[in-house]
Amino acid sequence: MDDLVKEVIPLLQYLIPGFVSTWIFYTLTAFKRPDTFGQIVQALIFTFVIHGMVLGVGAVCVWVGEKGFSVGRWDAKAETCWAFSASLLLGLMACCLATNGKLHRWLRSRNVTKQSSYPSEWFCAFAQYDRFITLHLEDERRVLGWPVEWPPESNTGQFLMRFPRWLNEDGKLDPIGAEFLLIDSAKVKWVEFSPASEGSS
Repeated sequence: MDDLVKEVIPLLQYLIPGFVSTWIFYTLTAFKRPDTFGQIVQALIFTFVIHGMVLGVGAVCVWVGEKGFSVGRWDAKAETCWAFSASLLLGLMACCLATNGKLHRWLRSRNVTKQSSYPSEWFCAFAQYDRFITLHLEDERRVLGWPVEWPPESNTGQFLMRFPRWLNEDGKLDPIGAEFLLIDSAKVKWVEFSPASEGSS
């Protein structure tokens, strides 16, 4: 048993930075967590990249130290510190690339992919189009408002609407009397995006 623990602990220490990056990514983005196997695979990919970064940093630090400027020894403790720092940096960088869409936009402009960086077309529509929306409810009522928050998927979660107003059949707006309105997405049949921008209200 002791031999097994001695073998498992170094393996976990090696893999933990990848799991930290994976945890940061799924905590800070709207992406749905894959099953356990999928998370392990992603953690292994992050681990591979992180340890490549640490090898590069280590080579640079040793080279600088050999040139006469040394701040300490490059040992297991230094590697662990740099691996942890790299896991934080890589996790945050992956979040940034997944949420701002710039990488996928650049790749689409070069016909490399047709995909967006967002987890679904639903989320992509809300992230890309800052404007008032009209929620068509199951009971045939309509609510116009500014979506402050929206569910990551169409079948779960709630809409948080700011400046909500009922939209009558004749197109007139009736104030609700509340600054915010929370609506269950299960009660929404479809969403209509207004051509008006936020500043036009």
